[in-house]
Amino acid sequence: MFTIHPDCIGTGPKAVRYFRGYFLILIASALSAQVVYWEPEHPVQGGSVSIYYDVIAGTLPDNTNQVSIHLGYNNWQDVVDEPMTYTGRGGWWRFDWHIPEHVTVIDFVFQDGQGNWDNNGGVGVDWHIPVYELGLTAIIIEPEVDLSFGEPRRSPVFTNIDDTVRVMASAVAEGTQTTFLELQVAGRVVARDSSDTLVYDFVAENYGVGSWDISVLVQDTSGITDETVFVIMVNPLIVDRPPPSGVLPGINYGDPTTVTLALFAPFKKFVYVLGDFNDWYIDTTYYMYRYQPEADSTLWWLTISGLSPGTEYAFQYLVDGNLRIADPYTDKILDPWNDPGIEAETYPDLKPYPEELTREIVSVLQTAQQPFTWVYSDTFRRPDQKELVIYELLVRDFIKRHDYQTLIDTLDYLERLGINAIELMPINEFEGNSSWGYNPSFYFAPDKYYGTKHALKLFIDECHRRGIAVIMDIVLNHTYGQSPLVRLYWDSANNRPSVENPWYNPVSPNPVFAW
Repeated sequence: MFTIHPDCIGTGPKAVRYFRGYFLILIASALSAQVVYWEPEHPVQGGSVSIYYDVIAGTLPDNTNQVSIHLGYNNWQDVVDEPMTYTGRGGWWRFDWHIPEHVTVIDFVFQDGQGNWDNNGGVGVDWHIPVYELGLTAIIIEPEVDLSFGEPRRSPVFTNIDDTVRVMASAVAEGTQTTFLELQVAGRVVARDSSDTLVYDFVAENYGVGSWDISVLVQDTSGITDETVFVIMVNPLIVDRPPPSGVLPGINYGDPTTVTLALFAPFKKFVYVLGDFNDWYIDTTYYMYRYQPEADSTLWWLTISGLSPGTEYAFQYLVDGNLRIADPYTDKILDPWNDPGIEAETYPDLKPYPEELTREIVSVLQTAQQPFTWVYSDTFRRPDQKELVIYELLVRDFIKRHDYQTLIDTLDYLERLGINAIELMPINEFEGNSSWGYNPSFYFAPDKYYGTKHALKLFIDECHRRGIAVIMDIVLNHTYGQSPLVRLYWDSANNRPSVENPWYNPVSPNPVFAW
């Protein structure tokens, strides 16, 4: 069992478009010929599309006699499960769908009737088909671009100074005719063609390190134009440099305006930091240094200054240009799927998730935090291990409010029972809001569904006032798919940790949700 969440997908306005579909994949037969294709190649709003799936080439069992499509649109809205029809040729199944007028991206995966799924090879990948308006549309065929976040600088195409990026652009003309198609780099025309397709080689050393706006402009016979813009980021060279003394993996606070972030990630090519402090743009200023005393022991680090004391900043690491992860050691995350289900009474003033600026879970840092004042814990003496009388409880089930303040209010009852220790079933961040906690994803962040970390400390301090020890159940051999420790090294082909993963076995010795 592996929990999978779809990416945040959307589309932007026409005219100068930051085409916000996930991976603007335009030729189905070229990019997924062996598993999926669709007709027509460029479906339009209000039209129809036929989606084909080859069960033999896909990951569903070859002998299945039941295939369904799990389909939504515009960031998985209005999801439906519909049966597909066998075509009578090989392993191909078909689904026909009429596209509503407001659809800009079709999202889909496949399943059989036995609980098996094919989601295009890994967590958060899925299949996505861009849908076009009638008229004229400038599109990018190569390279694959992800313009999901409104501004191309938040999701550029990455390359190195000694590489070349092949750019192939085209025009989709529905009910009109193209007169020219041109490509610009940083506002300068570098290619122009009267046909509906052009190709240009972006030679990185001719441009240099940094971000370069690539614009595709098309015009029809009526003089109407359409433009699509994306960015190529030419990475700086990696700088090998040891971190400041005392820096450990995770969030290292300095003065009230400074933090040093460090990520242990051997075998990775490069890492950027993105977050509230840079408006989630990919910026060479936030390109991480590398400390590599050994080939399999690599620490990426960066010191960020100019932060506002006491302000919460959401942030992520962007690893190798395609993997967005939160800090594994963070003590607070923001979750786009589960945070909306947390009541304000349980977690007041919860920082909102940065919708439309990134995807996946983000971590939170905050300099100059007000330290918690422990009143009773400094003098607390825990009971001898042989004398423990333990009450084990799951916060979710023990009290209806499932928060620490209500748990504090019940301590009189627990104390009367004669116990001298409370064992909390896992309270660190787990997947979903309602759980026993045995599906952890972040080991150092208290799950917000139970309240703030300050409220947790109040509960512990109040227990200590009564002579009650607090034991936290932790599960170190279970780690679920939202964990950055899992996502950093994942073998999507075999749906298990990769052999490079420094924390988990590729094949689990424990058959229940363990890696």
